[in-house]
Amino acid sequence: MHRLLRDFAYYGRVAKELIFPRRCAVCATNIDNGYVCEQCRKEYLLQRQLPCCPREEYLAGQAAPLPTDVLYSALLLYKYDGVFKDALHKIKFDGEAGWLPLLREEAELALPAAKMRWLQQFDLITCVPTAPERRKQRGFDVPQELFAGLLEGRSVGMEVLLERVRHTEPLYELKPEERKQELAGCFAMLPHARVSGKHVLLCDDIYTTGSTFAEAAQVLLDAGAARVSALALCAAQANWE
Repeated sequence: MHRLLRDFAYYGRVAKELIFPRRCAVCATNIDNGYVCEQCRKEYLLQRQLPCCPREEYLAGQAAPLPTDVLYSALLLYKYDGVFKDALHKIKFDGEAGWLPLLREEAELALPAAKMRWLQQFDLITCVPTAPERRKQRGFDVPQELFAGLLEGRSVGMEVLLERVRHTEPLYELKPEERKQELAGCFAMLPHARVSGKHVLLCDDIYTTGSTFAEAAQVLLDAGAARVSALALCAAQANWE
């Protein structure tokens, strides 16, 4: 039922655009795809590659891991601000699935120009799992919907490798250390998952402090993954100031 409603919302938007052309969410210019026009996209486009290298104190066991200690690489596509922040709020908190195709197209537009060559470095693509109760309430998994386009042209599809085994409170009001504590032990590998020796691309909608990515990546590494890289649609302000 939820999938039918989501598809209905999408095709309803397509039908509407046949009568009323799609417009940029910022300046209202007519556009063919995405959520914003090319000019306005420049205001939000980040495409930032975080420098990831484990610190000596982490390797020596003298410090708790930071995301950049456990991630092989991290690509942040857009600033979590303005109309992008508004659209994600509508999706995540109001259940407005009709915005998902627009942001999915934006994710595609922001990936490296040589998309297929870039994707070839990864053996597996997966997403940070949504809490079961939130997925049931929304009727969809936000990261999986946003990054579905990554599968086009690939022989390997997106796989569900992780599950949430413990409820976590909303993280957006928590300080970095509180986030780590709240996330500790909340992810586990699914019984069927096999990641030994693999380079895994881990996707999520927002990179704030990176604690969620770090926790999920560590579970994958502990299960034998050779490397885990991160891909986020949006990044909180601390990552692009």
